Amino acid sequence: MKGISKTAHAGFSPLIPAVLVPPEVFTQAPPGFIPPPLNPSGVRLETKELAPGVYGLLSSKPPVDNSGFVVGEHGVLVIDAHINGAMAGLIQTAVRQVTNKPILYVVNTNYHGDHTFGNYAFPPETLIVAQQKTAESMRDFEREKRFLLPTVDNDPTVFGDVRLRLPDVVLDEYLELDLGGRVVELYHFGHGNTPGDTVVFVPEARVAWTGNLIAGEGFIPFLIEGGAGAYLETMAKFTHTLEVATIVPGHGLLTSGTILGRYLPYLSELIESVRKAIRAGQNLEEAIAATPLGQQYTKDIAGSDSPLVAQFVAFRVGIHRWNVWRTYQGMKGDPTYRGPEAAYAATHEKNAMFVLG
Repeated sequence: MKGISKTAHAGFSPLIPAVLVPPEVFTQAPPGFIPPPLNPSGVRLETKELAPGVYGLLSSKPPVDNSGFVVGEHGVLVIDAHINGAMAGLIQTAVRQVTNKPILYVVNTNYHGDHTFGNYAFPPETLIVAQQKTAESMRDFEREKRFLLPTVDNDPTVFGDVRLRLPDVVLDEYLELDLGGRVVELYHFGHGNTPGDTVVFVPEARVAWTGNLIAGEGFIPFLIEGGAGAYLETMAKFTHTLEVATIVPGHGLLTSGTILGRYLPYLSELIESVRKAIRAGQNLEEAIAATPLGQQYTKDIAGSDSPLVAQFVAFRVGIHRWNVWRTYQGMKGDPTYRGPEAAYAATHEKNAMFVLG
């Protein structure tokens, strides 16, 4: 397949089944948690040139999804397809304002519908690319609609037009896509926010799209699926592999590689705090109360006079409470916990020592 090298393969075999949270998980979250508001109604995608031929598409209403695209001599690669046909159309309009070259690839950075539901609205000749676990998880289309409903004001018409379109190309840990005079690198460093989180990297520009693995400036990690230990190991691999200048997150404001210095200690401290709470015999509610979000993670983003800042602060605190809840469940072996607790148990001691030592 021209333009594709290294560890790609077409089709869906072999695939590793992913462990997913149930659709009702948002209703089971601890008090104070706010589902991310992802309804795209009225949203614009603003084009920002980050380097020659490298463009971010930034949502006018964070944390509604960002996107982006990279232009080579032969064609274009798009990062994430958004939540429905209308938003996928906005992405293609933005591309056409820059170039008439064909859209060769759409990369899905994770399986959630706000990144994948727009796949069907791209030309049939465009190849959809995703990590193995992302590709497998995308198959449960109706489940994902139910999962996303609380994030779009319980309005099913947001994705009423959507049809399932699965990936054409599946990667494992690494894949290069040659656009002609420009190679884009795809990395799967491990389980983070979702089982198949994928980073899209343009080496000469040092620009990375991180999907849900790293959110925007001011955010903290969000453990939707999985333990803090696995997430910590994934972030350590990211840090040791790539030198990133600019990060286009799946949600939120542009940030830089320095945010890795926020994610790593946060996850390490979360692990240690919850471990101490469990050793002290605290129940879940006591553990949440005893593990507030540290001041170093509550510094507000630029433009703190915005009327949206109070909402963002509450949202961030809610994410932290969710993270404590999920980490507590994993460490206690709660049967209702749907993350990879076995992997967590095997890695969290090692990961905590790695960061602290």
